[in-house]
Amino acid sequence: MRILTQCLVCIFGGILMIGALGGCANDPKNIDPWEKTNRFFYSFNDNLDHYALKPLADGYVKIIPKPVRTCIGNGYDNLQYGDVILNDFLQGQWQQGWSDAGRMGVNTTVGIAGIFDVATRWNLPSHDNDFGMTLGKWGADAGPYLVLPLFGPSCVRDAPDIGVGILTNPVTWIDPPWYVTIPLFALQAVDSRSRLDREVRFRDQAAIDPYAFTRHAYLEYRRAKISGSEAPANQDMYEDESGPTTAPATQPSTQPATAPATQTQPVAPRSPTTSNNK
Repeated sequence: MRILTQCLVCIFGGILMIGALGGCANDPKNIDPWEKTNRFFYSFNDNLDHYALKPLADGYVKIIPKPVRTCIGNGYDNLQYGDVILNDFLQGQWQQGWSDAGRMGVNTTVGIAGIFDVATRWNLPSHDNDFGMTLGKWGADAGPYLVLPLFGPSCVRDAPDIGVGILTNPVTWIDPPWYVTIPLFALQAVDSRSRLDREVRFRDQAAIDPYAFTRHAYLEYRRAKISGSEAPANQDMYEDESGPTTAPATQPSTQPATAPATQTQPVAPRSPTTSNNK
């Protein structure tokens, strides 16, 4: 597991270094200077989702009862919640940070490894935070748009959170054997995809160009989160404040002001793109 972590950190560190250098040489008004490469990775992720993740997620939903899926999702959300706590404190949100630390502690112990969300009933609500938001609130620009293989839409500023999410995940430090780690992350990928199914279907039905739709929606959503004007953390990513998520009868512009059409982001303990804790 530690070798995997080190490899992922090195790989994405290299991506970010190249991105930062490339970003300096491009027109700052061009948010997608690497569109050709991004579209290639978008297609790769979309094919992986179509042929592997979606069929597995559909079977998972059909076979596993919803209460059990909720418990599984709670457990994964709890594992990732260290990232929220760290970034609360990095942003100087001390009260929220202690509240979130208490939330993770309660759910880990009383909630039995996080599978039961006891903390919400004890008035310790979930929050959404990450290292990309921290950098944004520190004044960092988003930089060029990126589509990362397996992880989906991102940007130069937000991509380091993949490494931070790995390092704040307790599984990284427990270091279980590979025959535990691989099924654990495979189940996480399938569970995450099942929770994103509504958003992905909306994107596919509503967008003339799903790639452009995803890019614009992701960047707008991240901008809103950093400015503090985003929807509540538990609101569906394709649902605005005026009503529920439904695909329109006619295809709209590919430039909607909605939350991000996040591609499935499997395997890493940080994702995707809907959770009960984040």
